[in-house]
Amino acid sequence: MCISRLHRVVAEGGSCVDVEDIDGTVHRVSLLALDGAPPVVGDWLVVHSGYAIDRVESAEAEAVAAELRRAGPVAT
Repeated sequence: MCISRLHRVVAEGGSCVDVEDIDGTVHRVSLLALDGAPPVVGDWLVVHSGYAIDRVESAEAEAVAAELRRAGPVAT
């Protein structure tokens, strides 16, 4: 099962960007499914199956990330 996760952009790169999830793992994701201007370093994105699919306002993303960190890791 795939789930969408919250990530922050750490490096720009054309049609892909490097993002960091709330656990600190860095991934390269495609921007093909994202509408609008390319994201910049510090932007928050919802990522699903290697594709950025939506943007999240910084204040909301920080609040959600803090809650997820407080909840701890999810068992897989």
